[in-house]
Amino acid sequence: MINELDVIEQVVKVIQEGLNNYLDESYPAITDKQVVIDFPNSDKMPYSTMLYVQPSYSEYEGLTTNSDRVDFRVSVFILVKKDTKSNLTLKRFAYYNALYNLLRCNTTLDAFVDRTFFNDTTFYPAVEANENVQGSESSLSVIFTKDF
Repeated sequence: MINELDVIEQVVKVIQEGLNNYLDESYPAITDKQVVIDFPNSDKMPYSTMLYVQPSYSEYEGLTTNSDRVDFRVSVFILVKKDTKSNLTLKRFAYYNALYNLLRCNTTLDAFVDRTFFNDTTFYPAVEANENVQGSESSLSVIFTKDF
């Protein structure tokens, strides 16, 4: 049975394994250590570019007596720091566009869920009032069937 924890782990795995395929060569590739299930904290970032994945909420709709359709909302935060302000802006959008294209081309997260799509994205020119850290927050809907 697939549950929300399995789904969020699959989101992380797909990003870790596929994001670099959609990233322009002029930007540093990410490693699996740069995509984590955690809440973003710019003071504790181990790398200058990090992607944080967090569950937001779920909506359930009964399909049958043995399954539910789940709309699981996941937030993906991208934080970049340790560069000039103009370069931070370019990096923020480079990683965001790579994430967007990755998930547009892999809506089933490697056939793990029914569908994944972006709801919205907020871009931050400063994080925690620090203009030397920029970021974005993307809200994803991950649709899957939860069997009992």
